[in-house]
Parts: sequence; structure tokens; C-alpha cells
Amino acid sequence: MTLFGYPIETVYFTVLVVVGIIILIDVLTALIFSVGIISFVLDLLPIPGSILLYFLGFAAATGYCGERYTSFSSLSILIAAIVVGITFSSILYFGILLPLSKKSDSIAYETKDLEGKVAKVITPVPKDGFGEVIVEMNAGNISKAAKSDENEPIGRDETVLIIDATDSFVTVVPYEPFLK
Repeated sequence: MTLFGYPIETVYFTVLVVVGIIILIDVLTALIFSVGIISFVLDLLPIPGSILLYFLGFAAATGYCGERYTSFSSLSILIAAIVVGITFSSILYFGILLPLSKKSDSIAYETKDLEGKVAKVITPVPKDGFGEVIVEMNAGNISKAAKSDENEPIGRDETVLIIDATDSFVTVVPYEPFLK
């Protein structure tokens, strides 16, 4: 079978190579400019651009291997390639990329996980200002900017309770442990 005057195997291989080059360029520009140029352009599409690239890559690889190493018809290989492309790009998107995009500061915790945690003040929290606290988590220590909920100064080395957490800062109150 031919497509655009070329054997279908050549078309699959060409798509695979082009997609690979585009992904490589995207990764390199993301390392240099903190945003992938290709991803930025492709994100204007209604679906995430990286998912489109991964779909094309998985489908082209499946199609190429199917044409090269099996005796199935080209139509059945094309259908299998589309199914494999959709399956693996969906797994990548829903299993990895979407959950990671919902994490705020780190893949180790979500910002809202800080609410209710006890922290230690490492930079005093002034009245009408911000200080800094450190929170011990399973993944390690996390320092965050902090402001007082009661608008009262909180000294260094005091223990505080985090009552609200945003991506930028946490709101704290002095911690008074419950004693029996």
C-alpha cells in the first residue's frame, strides 16, 4: 500500500522521526527558555499539544513495526496503530500529566496538605507583615512565607499552627498544644 506516492512503511517511519525531532526540540527549548516553543504553539489547540505528539509517536511506531514485522493488512495495522496511540497517550495524560499539573509546589505534597500542620517560625512574623516558617513533612522540610492570622507578631523559634495555605504563603496562629 502507498500513501502520498510512498510506501506506507516509509510514511510511518517519517512521521516517527519528525515527531521525535519535534519532541527533542521542545525539550531542549524548555531547558533553555523554561517553556517549550513547540508546546507553547501546540497548546493553542483544543487538546494538549504534547498529547498530540505522543499520540502520533505511539501510532507511527506501532504502524511501522506492524508493517515491517507482521503480515497483517495495512488497514488492520492502521486501526491498531490508532488504538495503541489513543491508549498510550491517554494513559500518559490521565495517569501522569494531569495529576502532576494539579500539584502546586512539588510532586511531594499539595499546598492544601499544609493546613492543620504544626510549623516552627524561622524568620519572625511582624505585625502587618510576613515571616517564614518551616514545616516537617514526609518528603523533607518545607519553608513557606507566613503571616499572622491575628495580625500579632510571632517570634523566632515559636511553634505555630497553619490554618490556611496558598501557593504564595501560609496563615498561622500561635500553637497551643492540647494538654490532658
